[in-house]
Amino acid sequence: MKRRYPVRPQAHNLEELSERFLEQALPRNWTSEKPEADYGVDLRIDIFEGEYPTGLELLIQLKASENSIEGENEQLRLKTATYNHLWDKLQVVMLIKYVAEENEAYWILLADVPVPNQKQKTFTVSIPKTKMLSNIDWKCIEEYVRLVTDEKLAARRRNELRRQE
Repeated sequence: MKRRYPVRPQAHNLEELSERFLEQALPRNWTSEKPEADYGVDLRIDIFEGEYPTGLELLIQLKASENSIEGENEQLRLKTATYNHLWDKLQVVMLIKYVAEENEAYWILLADVPVPNQKQKTFTVSIPKTKMLSNIDWKCIEEYVRLVTDEKLAARRRNELRRQE
């Protein structure tokens, strides 16, 4: 009788391939960590300048598929609850869709995703195929993260001063 063994689901293979692809695309001095509990954040990226940490973080929601969608946009499904949770984060969030047959990933900032209808459990996010992760300008992303982080921290400080008055 032939012995049986566990089978690794294709979803696990795709997840690992997508993580490897992202790791290879990141600037070599940036680091990534996989949070223990996944509530919509698949990876947390720490941004470095040279060998120095900046204190800036980029959160990643990573999806993967075997095949591409025809047309000018790649698509991913996102739970409305996950969108709401990510939207409330102080850090900048990036959505990434990895396509195995192309060995390419496409990205969009959560700030560029239209607010979903709150009555829907899930919705579709369209990502232009021109936004290839292999061609991303990480310096522009770093500058955007810095700008958003500075604005949010300034707002927090203003609120703190108002409470003290």
